[in-house]
Amino acid sequence: MKINCYNHCWFLFLLFSVCSFPIHSNDTLVISEASFSKNLKDFSTVFVSEKDAPFSMKTLHRFNPMDDDRSFFYLSFDIVQAYSKFILKNDSNTSKEIILSFSYPFLEDVKVYKAVEDDLKLEGNIGIRTLEQSIERTWKVSMRLMPNEKAAYFLFFKKSKGKPLATDVSIQDKDTYYGTGSFQSIAIGSYVGLILLSLLFTTLLFVFIKRTLFLLYGLYLTVLLIFIASYLGFTNVLLPSVSLDLGRAIYVISIELSTVLFVLFAQQILMVKEYLPKLKKSVEIVIVFQFVFRIFLHFMANSMYAVHIEFFMKLWYLSLVFLICAIVFEIFVYLKHNKKIGAYFTISYLFMAVGSILLVLHHSFGFLKFSFYGLPGIFYASAIEIFFLTITLTLVVGQIYTERNSFANKLVLQQQKFLNAFVQGQEDERKRVGGELHDNIGSKIANLKRLFSTKYDDEKMQKEFDDICEDVRGVAHSITPSEISLVGLSGAIDELLDTIGKTEQLTVNFNTFQFPESLNENISTHLFRIVQELLQNVIKHANASLVDIQLFGHKNSVTLSFEDNGQGSSEQKKSSGIGLKNIRSRVTQMNGQFLFDSERGKGTSVLVIIPTKYT
Repeated sequence: MKINCYNHCWFLFLLFSVCSFPIHSNDTLVISEASFSKNLKDFSTVFVSEKDAPFSMKTLHRFNPMDDDRSFFYLSFDIVQAYSKFILKNDSNTSKEIILSFSYPFLEDVKVYKAVEDDLKLEGNIGIRTLEQSIERTWKVSMRLMPNEKAAYFLFFKKSKGKPLATDVSIQDKDTYYGTGSFQSIAIGSYVGLILLSLLFTTLLFVFIKRTLFLLYGLYLTVLLIFIASYLGFTNVLLPSVSLDLGRAIYVISIELSTVLFVLFAQQILMVKEYLPKLKKSVEIVIVFQFVFRIFLHFMANSMYAVHIEFFMKLWYLSLVFLICAIVFEIFVYLKHNKKIGAYFTISYLFMAVGSILLVLHHSFGFLKFSFYGLPGIFYASAIEIFFLTITLTLVVGQIYTERNSFANKLVLQQQKFLNAFVQGQEDERKRVGGELHDNIGSKIANLKRLFSTKYDDEKMQKEFDDICEDVRGVAHSITPSEISLVGLSGAIDELLDTIGKTEQLTVNFNTFQFPESLNENISTHLFRIVQELLQNVIKHANASLVDIQLFGHKNSVTLSFEDNGQGSSEQKKSSGIGLKNIRSRVTQMNGQFLFDSERGKGTSVLVIIPTKYT
């Protein structure tokens, strides 16, 4: 009794399953649900022919069944015609609109027939050779089944020899078809947004940094977008009906051009010119050959290409294998020098390479298929590739700025060394010339005066000798003031002002406030030269009658204030004067601050602040 109950329950479960889900009976799909989505390949057999002839019920014997366990329709290079028969049964009391959709956008000529008695009734005709523009990016054929209707259909493919065809064929209700389309639209919109943002980013980088690397990446993104758009079927919508076949040409050119641009981009980012110069030349020769060769065969020697398709495809695949292996080797070499950037580029290259290989294997040989919600694997692979490539470029930009900052710092240090050497050399030369004037030339003039006075008693000549000696001493003191370490900065400035007061009609007020008596001799010398330079500028250019000079002492710094009531200077003279440049150089050498304010007719004021911890 228990066994009978168990059997009854199992029977009811099977009956419920049969009533709830579509039933496969040979090539029949029983439709009992409001929504469904099935792969047509699961319940139909493919028949193929290598000859081109009209298709009808009477010519079905020309086709041979294809032993094929693929989950998608694949027609190889030699096949020119194929058909698949399937039966649909509407197991409900309402009519149903059924949509037959195709994933491959470059279908040449596809017809869907409905068997009516012993004849075929055309339900739909699609493809780039039909001269009918698609209103959607994917090709589709709509069919309607009346309540409880059972009908047989024939799906007929016609294509050119030498061009393989691989496509999914889905059979869905209307709501499921458009629901899947909504997800695809969101995914495609996100993909386009990612490319546009990356394109804007690399354009800005190229404008500001001006490196070919960013230009190549921008071009690659543009061509990749064209390739994905053509592969997803947008050319079927954008191109006029008489030019739909041009979409396939765009597809071929874009895939070849994107390969070229990516390889050139990889050569730059992996610094192949520096690490592997010989391999770089070989890769560039191969990509140029591959591009020219593929374009020539597809658009200039199509008949020769169709005859020797196997040889040409092997040659093309061989060049692809070489490029893949070359870039892999370049990546390994680059990783030794920069692991972080190399790692991100490796991830992006991995997705790009795997996606491209899957694409070639799927469409050329029908080996593999990867899709998600009707979108091909290359779509998702390229999205991940772009994401990681953009991160890679961000790291490259960081590296460029780090290198530039390092170079700028080295340049500043080098300039500082040159400046220190120049200033020190200038001071040494001043001391040498001053010492020569005071000790050598001054002494010789004094001796000459004594010799002259012993032989001649001429007061006028004696006075001339005295004036010459005084002038020599004045020049010597102006070049090399008294030892600042002995008299201090204030004493040296006092001596300078006394010398100027004897020759110039200029009133100079000089004051100090809490200024340290003992100050680093180097700082004192620089400040003295700055005062000297400023006074020379006033005498030569300012036409001033009054100058105020003040020295202030602070806890950790000293300040020099210099003001005159002269005619001031223009903006151009402020930055172009050699004297001011010399002053700025000295202040920079002491890690100080230099503030300069001058307006025409309002005089000039200068403020110099020097840290006393400077050594």
